[in-house]
Amino acid sequence: MSDFKVVLASGAEHLKEQFTELGFQVFCTDANFDGKHFFPNTDLYVKIAQIEELANQRVVVLQGCTGSTSAAEEFYTTSDRIQELVLLLDMLKHPFRVTKIEHKQYEIENLTPPSRIEVVLTFQPFALQDKAFSTGEAVSSRSAMNSIAGLCDRLWVVEPVVNRGLNWAVKLAEQGKYEVITFTEELIEMAANIFGFEDYVLTAPDEGAQKRFGVSGFSKRRSDSFTIDMQGELEVTGKNVIILDDLTKSGTTLLGAVKLLRDQGATDVGIVVLHVTPIRNNGERLFDELITKSNG
Repeated sequence: MSDFKVVLASGAEHLKEQFTELGFQVFCTDANFDGKHFFPNTDLYVKIAQIEELANQRVVVLQGCTGSTSAAEEFYTTSDRIQELVLLLDMLKHPFRVTKIEHKQYEIENLTPPSRIEVVLTFQPFALQDKAFSTGEAVSSRSAMNSIAGLCDRLWVVEPVVNRGLNWAVKLAEQGKYEVITFTEELIEMAANIFGFEDYVLTAPDEGAQKRFGVSGFSKRRSDSFTIDMQGELEVTGKNVIILDDLTKSGTTLLGAVKLLRDQGATDVGIVVLHVTPIRNNGERLFDELITKSNG
């Protein structure tokens, strides 16, 4: 058995079976008296009924800080995920037992908190706003990360899309609060095996991903969230190509890159994406279209 307990917030509950099979003791949040994680006025409800089992334990809390897809039973925004995590961490740091004495009268007893609390974010919150791009903008990713880091002993992020050279990210790392879980090389290798590519050219669809992964690619100009213009030429004639991207929303950039590569003579094109961020309206349809068109 592992030396730590796993707590899955709403954005990571889909991992329960995998962690259980690996021998971890897993805890998930409980619903309220309506069987929901929200009150009718949209306030969040956070509870772990077995909180006493976490006393003096090393606890790792997992959360995925993206919004829900439209297929979800209960819809969460990114802000909901962050607030749920903040409430969960606060509850873990200050647990108590509640005993009902009579109607609306309760006895409260402080409990022993976990000995250590670490957080793993499967996706960086507000990753698209990791810095200010124009005067007066809030740096929402910095604010969220600082809030979370202040409530735990260590904060781990799975392959973040933010630049680790940003001042606020550097400061968190210097405090021992910001660690990165990297899996890009393993993912590319697995994808190449699936695609049947023994030899291939690795490229990225935009300047941000090119800088992050150190590979060549195209340039793009975006007029809105779904409309782009891509330009550039690569030596791909007669070659297999893997497009590596840090995240995709609608797949517009990826489909543009696939078309350019095929027009420039690529034999076959595969796509590797580290994160797919859900879109509230038509998200599943857009993702299905990405898969269909990239295979077309």
